[in-house]
Amino acid sequence: MFSGCTTDVCVHTTLREACDRNFQCLTISDACASGDRQAHEAALHMVTVEDGVFGALTDSAAVIQALSRLGDRREAKGA
Repeated sequence: MFSGCTTDVCVHTTLREACDRNFQCLTISDACASGDRQAHEAALHMVTVEDGVFGALTDSAAVIQALSRLGDRREAKGA
């Protein structure tokens, strides 16, 4: 999962490196930022081009919801 400042530089560079190493990448769009709104939007768009060549996008609410469900399943199993 990727988040951070300068979506178009630091976040995207790290994302590409992870993809080169065959990691499955998920960028949390509302947990990234840039000083340039257009560069931020372009970097997010690049994640999903060519059928998600650099992974997938989501938002922080979806991540929190998914992690909560994992916690709920773990509690139900008695872990």
